[in-house]
Amino acid sequence: MSRETIKDRYQRTLGYIVTENSGRQKALDVAQRTLGYYYPGQNVTKDAGQRTIAHGNVLASLISGAD
Repeated sequence: MSRETIKDRYQRTLGYIVTENSGRQKALDVAQRTLGYYYPGQNVTKDAGQRTIAHGNVLASLISGAD
């Protein structure tokens, strides 16, 4: 499992993208709340409620859009 920190231009941490052993990725905000998932086999991004929100990987936009 790997973890990437997402920062703004002032180097403040906004959130994280965690890649699980299965290949699935999970977006977390700075408080460790789940924002969404990316499923590479399906090539879809789903929100925390498992609703499809985009085709492709848009997890970083979930993090940067979080307050």
